[in-house]
Amino acid sequence: MTEKISLLVVQSNPVVGNIAFNKQIVIDHLQNNNSDLILFSELMLTGYPPEDLILKPAFMKKVHEAVDEIVNLSIGKHSTVILGTPWLDEGNLFNAAVVIHDGKILHKHYKMALPNYGVFDEKRIFSNGEKVSVIDFKGLNLGIFICEDIWVNQTITEIGEQQIDLAVSLNASPFDINKINEREKKAIEFSKSIAAPLIYVNQVGGQDEIVFDGSSFLNDQDKVIYKLNHCQSESKEFIFDEDHKFLIEDTFSDQTDMNDVIYSSLILGLRDYVEKNNFPGVVLGISGGIDSAFSAAVATDALGPSRVKGILMPSKYTSIESNTDASELGNNLGIELMNIPINEIVNSYDNTLNDLFSGTEKDITEENIQSRTRGAILMAYSNKFGHMVITNGNKSEVSVGYSTLYGDMCGGFSVVKDIYKTDLFKLSEWRNKNKPSLSLLDKNEIIPSNIITKEPTAELKEDQKDSDSLPPYDVLDKVLYHLVEKESSVKEIVDQGFDKELVKRIQNLLYNSEYKRRQAAPGVKISERNFGYDRRYPITNAFRDMEN
Repeated sequence: MTEKISLLVVQSNPVVGNIAFNKQIVIDHLQNNNSDLILFSELMLTGYPPEDLILKPAFMKKVHEAVDEIVNLSIGKHSTVILGTPWLDEGNLFNAAVVIHDGKILHKHYKMALPNYGVFDEKRIFSNGEKVSVIDFKGLNLGIFICEDIWVNQTITEIGEQQIDLAVSLNASPFDINKINEREKKAIEFSKSIAAPLIYVNQVGGQDEIVFDGSSFLNDQDKVIYKLNHCQSESKEFIFDEDHKFLIEDTFSDQTDMNDVIYSSLILGLRDYVEKNNFPGVVLGISGGIDSAFSAAVATDALGPSRVKGILMPSKYTSIESNTDASELGNNLGIELMNIPINEIVNSYDNTLNDLFSGTEKDITEENIQSRTRGAILMAYSNKFGHMVITNGNKSEVSVGYSTLYGDMCGGFSVVKDIYKTDLFKLSEWRNKNKPSLSLLDKNEIIPSNIITKEPTAELKEDQKDSDSLPPYDVLDKVLYHLVEKESSVKEIVDQGFDKELVKRIQNLLYNSEYKRRQAAPGVKISERNFGYDRRYPITNAFRDMEN
């Protein structure tokens, strides 16, 4: 290479299945930029993950037509495009990176390493490529890789003696609390192994329960030298010089606040779910508790106060304190908060069921009627006005079934489904002191302090507390983390100092609640292992780890 090369990294937010929309993002960048090389993310043309959409011949026909249009529009343009797209080749489907320039497809790289774990299911859909792609680009040996390609040692073996001057990796790497550090570490290891710098371009946006955080970056073998913003669409041009170095004009210091990344991922996940599915807004029950308060805060940050509706539905067990806290929350957020008492409705249920339940004691059945009454009211509002219901069960409750089917589980989406209760308190405290980078609400101290400090309660009977039914959350969450995220055995958890009978009880609650989770709304994934794509347990399951 005898001259500098300009490279445009496009960190964009495609919509799964909206080929026309995604194609236009590519066309706009091709027509409005003059960079030597324009880089898009993995499966940019379809969005990721397209799942079984790409098994439909009609869908793949549209994909190939879109690629043809982009190829035709590239005639006479200076830029070369590397585009992520599915590609059908002699009856086989590939996850491909297509190199386009001046009306021609110059090269196609087929992803070699197909992930088949967690949220990934690529081996079921794609055939794997068998060759490393190193192409001559303006005298530069350019290595082209797709996501998992750089995570496996097989790729290093396949590269062999080939010289690479610069590597580009197209990615759709979902967010979890460890992923940013993991992918940067892996990219640096890969870069060192091939003795070349690397450009890592990642997708951004929410897709059902997955959030792609972007955070695209450059590294020079030893360290990350520049990173794009998390959770935001962004395009940035870089210069790669004759000495095979990036010329970085901006001062870069990685000061990422992980709480901001987590909270912004929740905002992005909810916002994109609402926007991409064309809901006018959201509605949720406001109880005066931490779960609904945090959900309302994220919803307002994501959509603005005018698109968030809260409904307070007090029963005879709802305390004055809860009503006061709920009202203060609504005022702080600036949302419309409606008050619909449910006493008369619950009494009507009790009277209707009186003969049927004759001779029995009141129990959780009557408690759940209150929850299901609230669910029916929320769904009625949703049906009438179109607002999607947000459900408020956190990961601690979802894990052990401390939730009511067709009651507080009613809803189309959850903000807190993958957040343990103890982490929910911490994030609430952080939000009160900080404005998240994606927030539409320019205000702190939005969650009343009493909601954060008071003891959690469902308020479905007199003087009820969560601790009546569950272990303390700081204990419960630690045990659940080992059972869910780490798949630890009972013995391994007990060896860390936890009571054996308690661990076995929590394990039993976890397994017994699978049928509820199968009927639960999707929710934003932020943990190492969520309930959904990541964890697929049978509902009918007789196994219990009873190890001594």
